[in-house]
Amino acid sequence: MQIPNLAARALAWAAASLTVAALAGCGGGGGGGIASAIGGGSTPTAAAALSGVAATGAPITGGGSGTMNGVVTLKDSSSPAKTVNTATDSTGHYAFTSAQLQGLTPPFMLQIQYKLGGVGYSLASAATAADLSSGSATIDITPLTDLVIANLGHQLAATIFANGNYASLLTPAALSAGVSALDKELQPILQQQGVSGSVDLLHQAFTANGTGLDAVLDSLHVTIDPSTGSEILTNTTTGQSVSGTWSNPPSTPLPAGSTNNVSDLQAITTTFNNLSTLLATAPSATSSALLSYFDPANFLHDGQTLSAFLQNVTTQPKVVGGALTFSDIELLPVPARVTTVPNGATAYKVVFTVLEDLEPNSRTSFIVYKGAQGSWLILGNQKVARAAIMSTNASVTGALCSGLDVEINDKGAIGLTYAVVTGPQLPAGGALYFATGNGGPMQLAAGGPGTYTGTATQTLQSTMASGCSQSIAGQVVPFSDTQISAISVPTAYTIKLYTGSSPATDTPVATYQPTLTALPLTSSQASAADFASGITATPSPKSLLTNGGSSTVAWSAPSASGLYANNLLLYGCANVPGGTSPQCGNYNVQLVPGQVSATVSIQAAPSGSTFAGGGMQLTYLDSLFRQYWTSP
Repeated sequence: MQIPNLAARALAWAAASLTVAALAGCGGGGGGGIASAIGGGSTPTAAAALSGVAATGAPITGGGSGTMNGVVTLKDSSSPAKTVNTATDSTGHYAFTSAQLQGLTPPFMLQIQYKLGGVGYSLASAATAADLSSGSATIDITPLTDLVIANLGHQLAATIFANGNYASLLTPAALSAGVSALDKELQPILQQQGVSGSVDLLHQAFTANGTGLDAVLDSLHVTIDPSTGSEILTNTTTGQSVSGTWSNPPSTPLPAGSTNNVSDLQAITTTFNNLSTLLATAPSATSSALLSYFDPANFLHDGQTLSAFLQNVTTQPKVVGGALTFSDIELLPVPARVTTVPNGATAYKVVFTVLEDLEPNSRTSFIVYKGAQGSWLILGNQKVARAAIMSTNASVTGALCSGLDVEINDKGAIGLTYAVVTGPQLPAGGALYFATGNGGPMQLAAGGPGTYTGTATQTLQSTMASGCSQSIAGQVVPFSDTQISAISVPTAYTIKLYTGSSPATDTPVATYQPTLTALPLTSSQASAADFASGITATPSPKSLLTNGGSSTVAWSAPSASGLYANNLLLYGCANVPGGTSPQCGNYNVQLVPGQVSATVSIQAAPSGSTFAGGGMQLTYLDSLFRQYWTSP
């Protein structure tokens, strides 16, 4: 795996959620089989020493090399635990001397804490007494070793490290079994990259050079959801995946692609890294250097042309003075709907995570192809409109609610009138979304496609007297705990977009199939700690609706870790003299990490208007892009 510039692949959200990204390590030699390398349970000799490499693909470098500040902490099994620290070098190598280990009690846990673009991450590994019995040991610290420990303890490795009491968990037999199971699961990819089937994923010496084991790890992306314990292991060169849980990890071998295209993955990652570096310099939307990364004539992203897209990106507060980076890159086949790729060109649907201003923002995709000059050119997602799904949890006046947020927005102004969404736990005929005539995202209807009557269609929100459905509906399909438990991720939903007026006979202008990779939380999984609290607005937005002005909103951040401030929305409607229906407005403020207040400017309604309703929504995201809404 290649680390993107600064913010790179999200590997572990320290003491929070974990998205173990494209797990790069490296080719290289390495001793015998797994069982012999792990060994038995003897005590270390007086001369025992321990060293290895910490890497996520590229090495995790220490303070001496500048950007990552990687520090390895070794924690023993005594009570209270003893710890020693050391920094990695410019190749990711670390070492603990025999003097540092003198008097410490194995087994040891190792944890590297480091920063990418200012965001803190961690990975863990382990060493037993048997590892040190020969006088020295090589122990890797990678996303693979972190995953093995998480599976053994049925929780994040960072949590196991913090809690201690892992002596009975990290036995030679348990570690051997965990590494062996993961080794078997990766056999197709190991064989494709020419790596021995008995490679030791815990003790293998490696170098980050893009071949061998490093190429294997470039080809992997592991997603762990700490809230549900689910795991998804994806081949980043094909998009194929296998899934399971902490207590029942994936056991089906992850298929390799028919061709070995890891070099394309590495080249595209480099291209995205270079684009990230350029964006950090705040180029203009018309910069020739910026335009060189795109196909201007054929670019289309959520209905936006390249000019509109770049104007938006280069003026975003989260980008200007901050950073926009890309991580967790996966290559998928180009959908059949895409017709703008030049004949014969190598092309992929590239799925990636967007980090804006040091926080996770979204999981999105571009169509990318290799141009005649050998450079990779970006076509956008080639969608005529915004059509996306996200898991949503909400705290509405203290009540916890969950559902599927479906965002359909006619950003390209092609005249969309309604959409039908189908998939797991949605109505058999599909959920109906319709354009209200007020702009903005389509709203969820109370009935199915047969109830469509244009902008007069009833919303689900308007027909519910109380409860979660009334509180979070709008774009969100409310789900019960039973419905959430019946869905397995990853799973695709189908969104069909229409410009007509008759669902019985209309033909969709476009069909998209976004994938849901993280479920909404059930009532037993969510808690008040996941949501902002103490929200105040001064003066009241209601008082400003008729006269206009600014309101300052302040709040306390969620007490749960691993959540990122994302957006503040104020919305209000006014009864306008002579109008047949209320006029409504939305006021959005994009938030940055750590922000706990924002000022919102509200435009005055026409003279004589009266307040017809409104509210406030404060959104945080976790690293899996699950939304946490708070509406006071």
